[in-house]
Amino acid sequence: MKDFGICELSVVPIRKHPNSSSEMVTQLLYGEIFKIIEFNEKWSKISNEFDNYQGWINNIQVNFIEKVNYNTLKLNDPVYSLDKQGYIINSDNEKISIPIGSLISSCKFLKCKYVGKKTESKDCDIVETAKLYLNSPYTWGGRTLYGIDCSGFSQLVYKILGIKINRDASQQASQGKIALRKNIVPGDLAFFGDSIEEITHVGIMINKNEIIHAHGKIRIDKINIDGIINSETNKLTHKLIYYRNY
Repeated sequence: MKDFGICELSVVPIRKHPNSSSEMVTQLLYGEIFKIIEFNEKWSKISNEFDNYQGWINNIQVNFIEKVNYNTLKLNDPVYSLDKQGYIINSDNEKISIPIGSLISSCKFLKCKYVGKKTESKDCDIVETAKLYLNSPYTWGGRTLYGIDCSGFSQLVYKILGIKINRDASQQASQGKIALRKNIVPGDLAFFGDSIEEITHVGIMINKNEIIHAHGKIRIDKINIDGIINSETNKLTHKLIYYRNY
């Protein structure tokens, strides 16, 4: 039975529908494991173990694993890559770059060796971790330095810090608890949109007056009681709904 899998490539797209031209809704990073909900000849519908996010992956990019291995990997203490130049050396002695946030605690199972900084060997500061992504281009569904969206960014930074939050901004907005502006601390999330029912954007607070978020690219802008003020145009770009603390 092909019921479980692991990502052995640097990054793999997960699509809304089972074809290569379909919208990319998110990505798998190296070492992440997943359940297979529906298996077809060319495509499988999967659920990422980390956040239960679902979508379709091309079977030629799947490394199928047994349930016993999935359960063992699931119980491992997670260790994540934390290095822009981080890479693995596989069993063929090939050097392969992997993105920040890759699940390198899976390396032993995949018979690879990781080289670079990792969460196990460093106390992570949430703002400094977020700044690793500065200038990364905005990409819908992206989760890497080479393309990332607003909620993928907040989820990954929190993941590296050992905090599990959901994938989409609207989902993250229902987690944690609402924080007052006067009580904001670095790392709190700010949510934006037309209303509480229509959250469309999220960013990470640097302090009470600055935010790092994905808008064209990962950037730092000003924030006030109305929302985000673009540091270049000085115009309001996103309407503030509320802050949340986790």
